[in-house]
Amino acid sequence: MKYKITFFLTFAFFTTNFSQSAIDGFLKGKNVLDIAVSASYQTAEEYFGNAGRFIYRRDLVIINAFAEYGITEKLDVIATLPFIGDKLQDGGLYFKYKLADLSLKNQKLSIIPAVGITTPLSNYATQSGQAIGQQATQIHGHLVLQTTLPAGFFWQVQGAYHFALDPVPSSYTFSSKLMFNRNKIYADFWYEYQKGLGTNTYPSAGVDFRTLTVDYQRIGGVLFYKLKNNWGTFINGSYIFTGLDTFLATTFSVGMTKKLEFKKKINPKAE
Repeated sequence: MKYKITFFLTFAFFTTNFSQSAIDGFLKGKNVLDIAVSASYQTAEEYFGNAGRFIYRRDLVIINAFAEYGITEKLDVIATLPFIGDKLQDGGLYFKYKLADLSLKNQKLSIIPAVGITTPLSNYATQSGQAIGQQATQIHGHLVLQTTLPAGFFWQVQGAYHFALDPVPSSYTFSSKLMFNRNKIYADFWYEYQKGLGTNTYPSAGVDFRTLTVDYQRIGGVLFYKLKNNWGTFINGSYIFTGLDTFLATTFSVGMTKKLEFKKKINPKAE
């Protein structure tokens, strides 16, 4: 396929999302497996509370594994496994489906819905400034609209609703991404907005951190380079520049990728 792109981003999920959604607008193709492993460093010196910013420094190291497999040409399954500090965090499992490809003045518009679930994989701390999440089990619904543009560019918009089990508040996100792909290079730049649907904020007397609502606005990008033998390498970064009940955080990541194709073997005796 002319516009098929084999690249990987780092993914780790919790309320202040270390990186962007696991769902994108590209499908891998039947019997194709993409694997990525990354290391990330996140640093923050300020926290956004209901009374404004205040100083609180923290630094986190994140190791993440990501895999996406093409069940059919139109259906992919995705798994994420983040390890933050010394704990496993919230693992994820998703399915995405290409519902339609529409032609718009010689360009292609893809419509891709997706569903998934994330759930905590360890009993990590939630009630401290060094918490790595809210131990939230969430059911996710996504809708991706992605169009091709001239000269190797793509544009994507995505909306998602994240239904969280009590006591964690649900939320929704919206993102927009401009992408470029040519030869061995892929790059993108994106913006993401999250709105939490809870009412509790920090600081507040006796508040359970699992019940905090989380809003943020964030920008980020990635640069990927394809190596030999279906290997690749990437760097990416993101920055939360405003929000509520979240850190003003900068995250940098590096990683390696591998593409595996599982071809059906032909039995010469059957010919």
